[in-house]
Amino acid sequence: MSDALAAPPREQGWTRIVIALVAFLLLSHAPVVRAAAPVVDTLVLLVPALAACFIAGWRRGGSSALALAWAALAGLLLAIPSRAGSEAYTDLARSWGVLVAGALGLVCILGWRRQFLGRALAAVGIAALIAAIGMAFASHAAGRIEDVFARELQLRNSTVLAQWARGFPDANFAPAVREWAARRALQLQQASESFAAPLYPALLALESLAACALAWGLYHRMSRARLGAALAPFRFFRFSDELIWALVAGMTITVLPALDAMRVVGANLVVFFGALYALRGFGVIAWFYPQPTLGAQLAASAAAVVLLPVSLPLAVGLGVTDTWIDWRRRVRTANSPAGPGATR
Repeated sequence: MSDALAAPPREQGWTRIVIALVAFLLLSHAPVVRAAAPVVDTLVLLVPALAACFIAGWRRGGSSALALAWAALAGLLLAIPSRAGSEAYTDLARSWGVLVAGALGLVCILGWRRQFLGRALAAVGIAALIAAIGMAFASHAAGRIEDVFARELQLRNSTVLAQWARGFPDANFAPAVREWAARRALQLQQASESFAAPLYPALLALESLAACALAWGLYHRMSRARLGAALAPFRFFRFSDELIWALVAGMTITVLPALDAMRVVGANLVVFFGALYALRGFGVIAWFYPQPTLGAQLAASAAAVVLLPVSLPLAVGLGVTDTWIDWRRRVRTANSPAGPGATR
């Protein structure tokens, strides 16, 4: 038996990946997330990425039938007719999903980097580069694409507002609730216009990374042909320390008046890499305060979301300082039998 078809190492089971899958598919439809997420129907990102993993696995001795089945499923999903009035947006979302999936398959076939995150970042980067080259040949393409996402977000907010209005048909019923709903709808619309539309590249890249991670985890639970190492537990999440310079560059571009023309680019860099460092910081927190059961982990995650105004800055700070301090290594060294001076 070849190495590619050897018995796979023990994965982390199905429970957590199914919970993550359900969250990825459903949370994007929540009103607050829906007002900012570039892609709501996240299957458009997930299924092509999963098909790309199976095709890359087939190249390494995996099942050709599974590769063909997932490729056909991705094709059928992309062939579903667009919603009336959202043809341009749907074409953009589907094109981006295919670009990321193709790039992910390419880096997996070529074997670039062993760890998943390096491959996923490379895939998103290649897709973004191809998209940028394509936009360079069309005048004002970047502005038109932003307008497409802005119109889609406005349409979603209008739909939410109409649903809330139907939910309170009687003007005399709960006027305070009606007023609260109207304020919330206005806030969502303002957030979409000022935040989500200009930052769609960073938000779309983050959604794509999540889709690639889910596709990677699902693939390695359904196939015996390995593409790389399994995803490590979240408490071990980290990445190359050199990425701190991308965050620094984004912050510099954002705050310097001389670079005002590139402020949107800097803001996108800050959002994307800031989110990565926030995840790294939450990984540090999970390392310090491990939750022994799945229920406790879900409760801790829910508490972090509820306390987001506090937990997010804390996580970003821990993630950034982990670049130099390496909190987890310090804890391991301090707890080693030979004491703080022990050699690793």
